[in-house]
Amino acid sequence: MRKLIIVVGMFFLSALIGPGTVLASTIADAIYQADIRVTNASYTATHVSAPFTWSTDSLIDGYYIDSGFTNIALQNSSGQDILFMPGRGSDPWIMWIEQIAQNSVLNYSFYTGGETAMGGKLAYFPGTAGMTVADAASLELGNSFEIELSGYIDTSSGTNKVIIDKGGAFIIYPNNANEVIGIVGSAISISQTLYYSNAASSVYSANWYGQTFIPISDTYVNNITLWCQKILSPSGNFNISIYATSGGVPTGAPLAVGAISASTISTTAGAQTFYLNNSVKLNSGITYALAFSCPSGDASNYIKVWSKNSDTYTSGTNCSSSDSGTSWTAGSFDYYFVLSGYTPAVTLTASGIISGDHSIKIVLAGGTLSLYIDGVLENSAAYVSSIADNPTNWCIAQNGSMPYLYYAKITVGGVLKGSWTWEYAATFTDLSGNGNDATPSFRTTTTDADVTVSVISYTACNQSAFVTSDDDEAVEIVTDDDVGEMPTGWYGNFHPENLPGGQEISDFLEGLDFPPAFFWFAFVYLGAAAITMIVSGFTHKLLPIAASGLCWTVFFCATIGVSWWVLFPVGVIIAGEQANRKMASY
Repeated sequence: MRKLIIVVGMFFLSALIGPGTVLASTIADAIYQADIRVTNASYTATHVSAPFTWSTDSLIDGYYIDSGFTNIALQNSSGQDILFMPGRGSDPWIMWIEQIAQNSVLNYSFYTGGETAMGGKLAYFPGTAGMTVADAASLELGNSFEIELSGYIDTSSGTNKVIIDKGGAFIIYPNNANEVIGIVGSAISISQTLYYSNAASSVYSANWYGQTFIPISDTYVNNITLWCQKILSPSGNFNISIYATSGGVPTGAPLAVGAISASTISTTAGAQTFYLNNSVKLNSGITYALAFSCPSGDASNYIKVWSKNSDTYTSGTNCSSSDSGTSWTAGSFDYYFVLSGYTPAVTLTASGIISGDHSIKIVLAGGTLSLYIDGVLENSAAYVSSIADNPTNWCIAQNGSMPYLYYAKITVGGVLKGSWTWEYAATFTDLSGNGNDATPSFRTTTTDADVTVSVISYTACNQSAFVTSDDDEAVEIVTDDDVGEMPTGWYGNFHPENLPGGQEISDFLEGLDFPPAFFWFAFVYLGAAAITMIVSGFTHKLLPIAASGLCWTVFFCATIGVSWWVLFPVGVIIAGEQANRKMASY
């Protein structure tokens, strides 16, 4: 009979605590709740940035969220905060999915409204172009600086990934081998600067031209100069790109692109410099090609590019295309060109950096350049010079190097000169007060086509109860003072992934719309009851019986995050049984 009382007591507590935990996952002061569903139609997917449609302006205008986005939070079914970015204008919202099992569904909840800041995990999810900050005197690094970024660093796959880059001077990037590399460079150029006054090509429409070349050392190129001039009034952009080559002519997609409005090129022939959208690394001894085009020009309005009427540059030659770069033909003379950039003067490498949330800091102080990852010094080297002062812009989080960014900061000479984080605007205000505002691009597409997100419902949750007014013609929203306080510190966030097979169980239950928290609390209590029953079959001593149940419960508290307070009712049952035995002994 006593054993039955213990089992029934534990079952009763599991039934009470299980659903109570699910209800308590609601943000205490939230007024509205949206159900978000993530669906995976293929194999297990990890680290996915996925969009969903929600009208941000309507939510703000309707006072569902405030304009500062402080009363909003996204949580999974276990109550853990999830990263997200509100969509600006017509852009979709973006959320982060750490992992979703094959052909499965995950459910999330968005909480909005109320007067209390929820502390939701907002982050900037950059587009391919990342964000740029215009060159400014206050951001010239000199010989004393500190640059810090925080967010998700992808050290696995991708091309031309840039964490932060000041073309021709400084770059940090992941090299896809679980490494983060920081480089300070010294200036270098690749050039052929001879031309003939009567030798020029007319660049317009489908008529593209190019020049092959070979770097003599590893080089990061950030700008290109041609000798050219405008004829009449060509429209659109004049573009210059760098390509890999095959058979001595350009091939594949461009490695980097630069463009200016064709109308801004002078009608007098002269040197014209084009800055690339990002520094591109060119390897020593490999043949590359320039390609220049003016797609909107015509036979009367075009750009003339000058050349030497002989093959004077021994490491390359000109080439041409009459079908917008689909096919190319190598020539026998050379264009005037100068590729400018830098070759590494100091290279710092942090190894063993697995893709994930990291903070990166690079510091030049007292003649030493140091690279820190998550506050740990990974590498350092002597560097007594100043960082090159050039007119190139800062580029941050380009080409998938950082799926999301919390913040970026630049400090020069011990003074904060630039600081940026996400905001609901076309530009990110420089929080340092120096006016170095950033121009961001935003992710609008999923990183995994098989993973989709949809808003299933958006309704008032139970904290937004209302009562009818005296005249029965309107409703009166209950204020915060009318709503009872939610207990704090009593409910934990689950981490079923710490238990082998635990995440799969939670995913399966979520797919059935069954709250995983209900299962785990019931599992812990019923398991403790079963263990105590088994042990009591071997001994009638209370201590080992009680210890077995407590050990089981403590294990799950420590492993998957079941709240430690649940030990209290277990102790109550044990104490009650002890008292019962003592009374029975009289």
